[in-house]
Amino acid sequence: MRLDLIQVLRALAAYLVVFFHLRELERSGVEAMGNQEAPLIGGGFHNGWLGVDLFFVISGFIMVYVTYSRPRQLNTVKDFLLARFFRIYPVWWLFMGLMAAYLYFAHGVPYDAEIVERMGNDGITHMISSFLLIPQPNFPVLSVGWTLVHEVWFYLVFCLLLLLPRKFMAFGLLGWAAIVVLGSLAGFSSHQTSTYLQLATSPLTLEFIAGAAMALVFVNGVRLMPAVALGFSAVVFLAIIFTHPIPNAFTLEWGRVLVATLPCAFMVYGAACLSDKVKGPLNTVLRTLGDWSFSLYLCHIMVMAAVRTILPVLANKGEDLLGLRSGSLDFFRLGTPGIADNIIYVIASVVGATVFAGLIYHLFEQPLLKFLNSRFRARQPDAEKARLSENVAP
Repeated sequence: MRLDLIQVLRALAAYLVVFFHLRELERSGVEAMGNQEAPLIGGGFHNGWLGVDLFFVISGFIMVYVTYSRPRQLNTVKDFLLARFFRIYPVWWLFMGLMAAYLYFAHGVPYDAEIVERMGNDGITHMISSFLLIPQPNFPVLSVGWTLVHEVWFYLVFCLLLLLPRKFMAFGLLGWAAIVVLGSLAGFSSHQTSTYLQLATSPLTLEFIAGAAMALVFVNGVRLMPAVALGFSAVVFLAIIFTHPIPNAFTLEWGRVLVATLPCAFMVYGAACLSDKVKGPLNTVLRTLGDWSFSLYLCHIMVMAAVRTILPVLANKGEDLLGLRSGSLDFFRLGTPGIADNIIYVIASVVGATVFAGLIYHLFEQPLLKFLNSRFRARQPDAEKARLSENVAP
């Protein structure tokens, strides 16, 4: 069964994060020019980081969906871990390498030395931890990789649950959730997961578990008012995005989990149940954007920062080549008075990031993934589930 609406939700989650970072880059670009204009990107996009919570729920759902019918044995665990490794690390290494190369040529070291030193870390440890996606005091070299640290942890724990008989999967998830809650209430967790203990007790894990629980309901054939579940939870989720408080230590840890987990879980459940009823070209476009979402998630900050640098260069060159007076192409210079510069920057950034993500998906991500899977993994009995499992990372 094709779960196209899950891919649509993945696209939604990715673009929420894209517009969250776009808002920050637009705001800082305007302020750097000494302008006090409000950013064009406003409204609920200041809470676009909640797209990550939707990603985590989707990830938990798909992990159960693609593995539920597999035999409970070590070969299944091995194949699962290989699939996850091939899905995440090569693309992560590509974009982390691009960011490290930029930092090296711009600042002489392949990381932000000031932040690394401020957090009491050292460059070598920072680079190795970023490369392997393991906990550290800093964000990884490419900051959005912090979510992948959580994803890798989810997968490592979940592979242990794959050894349980199917009838005990729900109890395994409940036990995992209990450990997380008790550990967090005991004070071991933090909104910044610097250690494995903080990672293991992070409330964000509950979002993955909630998605997995919804998948158990789905794979067992329960279809309870899916349209209501999807519609109502989508409205609630949008309301949360527009009303959630300004991020702080609580809202970035327990606060987001308490308000976002259930709406996201019911959205994913409803989308899965209704996927076979949704057709048409719009669905195809949104599903394709969902396929590109991992590359989009990893590349968008770099692309949008590059666009902010390139546009004023184009304005300078254009004025010189065309013999225009200085300032004639100010609409390419973010931070100049008026709204035209903001509109051009936003459109160029979103289109640029989307196109670049699509190119990476088709020219690097998918060809490499197909090669690695064909070379090192056993043939999958369900091609559609295998395809879905290739697109679970944020």
